[in-house]
Amino acid sequence: MATDVEWLEEHSLRDPVAVLAFEGWNDASDAASRVLYYLMEHHDVTPLARLDLEDYVNYQESRPLVTLDGSVREIRWPTVGVFGLAIPDHSHDLVLVLGEEPHLRWREFCSEVASVLRQLGVRQAVAFGAFIGEIAHTLPVPIFGSSSDPNFARRLGLHASAYEGPTGITGVITAVLEDEGIEAAGIWAGIPHYLAANPSPTGTRALLYALGDVIGRRFDVKELDEEVADYEARVQEAISGSSELVGYVRGLEAESEKRAISLTSSRRLVEEIERFLRNPN
Repeated sequence: MATDVEWLEEHSLRDPVAVLAFEGWNDASDAASRVLYYLMEHHDVTPLARLDLEDYVNYQESRPLVTLDGSVREIRWPTVGVFGLAIPDHSHDLVLVLGEEPHLRWREFCSEVASVLRQLGVRQAVAFGAFIGEIAHTLPVPIFGSSSDPNFARRLGLHASAYEGPTGITGVITAVLEDEGIEAAGIWAGIPHYLAANPSPTGTRALLYALGDVIGRRFDVKELDEEVADYEARVQEAISGSSELVGYVRGLEAESEKRAISLTSSRRLVEEIERFLRNPN
């Protein structure tokens, strides 16, 4: 099989752990992909490889981008990037895999990614995702995990997911990595459905904490703490002005399955808070 991988730079990594996130269906409120963007913004990373998505995307769904450098026009095609992140004071470096969820040939795509990770010496991998649910923003972000290791969820204090149904590339790639001999886990953050149209710094921060638990090393989240404080203040302002919204959030806090309001009413309240967050003035 012809490879779609372009190797960019050699880099020596120490017992690296791979961290993967894919934009799209698996990435509610950009919470999962933002983990990798945040790490790349706050650490020196080395581009290691690039996976051409020509065979894996539908360009009517994911358009290439036109950029201008002076008078030079360039087409930028979708790719998945692989980056090395050294952590000198820790026993593990990181390999970051970031891109959009492919539309086509998922098994071939996952096989390509697994081959890259094996060549980089990866033995453990974590794929991040974020989902939309009936979750109150006032409660801690729920984190769910799954792994071939039955003790994984218990070791990390995760709620083991009992979900059955359609899955995204995050679920598929962890299964492929496990088949290829790489210990892999999927970790998902829950995002309140009434805030799903907005980026979620709370979800991103929770996933960064989860990554710290996986590798045994905490990351600096000071900048995220400031974003979370501002975000929560805006959400609270939006909700406090509506007795219906206040009651709805209290209902979410009190109930895990049975909801006291109709779906139609729920959608109307979602639209109300989304309008406020887009234009708070």
